[in-house]
Amino acid sequence: MTTLTIEIKDKDAGFVKEFLSKIGAKVKSEPTSPITSEIAQALKEIKEMQQGKRKPLSLKDI
Repeated sequence: MTTLTIEIKDKDAGFVKEFLSKIGAKVKSEPTSPITSEIAQALKEIKEMQQGKRKPLSLKDI
């Protein structure tokens, strides 16, 4: 069995999930553990900071 991770636009998610279910694929939409979801959220926030979409944390925030 092969595991494949893809990133798609939110507007296309329904179509892709429907297609995958027709071929018998398992769809995991969210991380499986709290630690994994926290790491995923942290990485998302870091990426947004690097892109200038989010203000970096200051010492007061920490």
